[in-house]
Amino acid sequence: MSRRPVVTEEALELLGSTGLQHDRAQLAIVAALTGAEPEPVEARLDDASRTLFGAGALGVREQAGALATALTDRLALQALGGEHRALLIDEALVRREAHPLLIAVIGHELARRAGLRSFVGSIGPRHWTVLQAEGESALVGCEVLERPPSSATVRPRCAHEVAGTILKALRLLGPRAWGAPIDELLAALPLHGGRGRGEPPEL
Repeated sequence: MSRRPVVTEEALELLGSTGLQHDRAQLAIVAALTGAEPEPVEARLDDASRTLFGAGALGVREQAGALATALTDRLALQALGGEHRALLIDEALVRREAHPLLIAVIGHELARRAGLRSFVGSIGPRHWTVLQAEGESALVGCEVLERPPSSATVRPRCAHEVAGTILKALRLLGPRAWGAPIDELLAALPLHGGRGRGEPPEL
């Protein structure tokens, strides 16, 4: 992580593209800031997702249980806030410590690879992987709700929006040398909900 940040045109074009997937956005961020290669992350996600193959035949609650097991047992992830390395997908998978928002992203990517319907959703500053099947939803994440929320309560967050939130948090928590490259990456993202790049992250 001592390499100077290098923001490529490819990364900027990717972050500004339509149909951006969460894993591609997070991999673009770590590649620009730390020079990390995508292959180890992709292999780790692919391997963990295999435990969910066939889960599409289950009810949404059973799917949620299988996904939670993949996150906590297969990947052994624990929630950690206030640490910039917990916001970098490669570091989080190796250290097994990830910010709750990144855990929601990883959960979604495991589900997507296994063919399950899912999205990253939030209620205020809290985030989950949201699974959907047969008109029902289930939330998987670091916090257990006393009662299931209504579908209108959970707000889907696209890959651009999540990338912006993570970049803003990294600007606050990461090395000072990352400031200018992060601003360049943020400028490539489409704006969502009127959030300017100077506003604090929703974490």
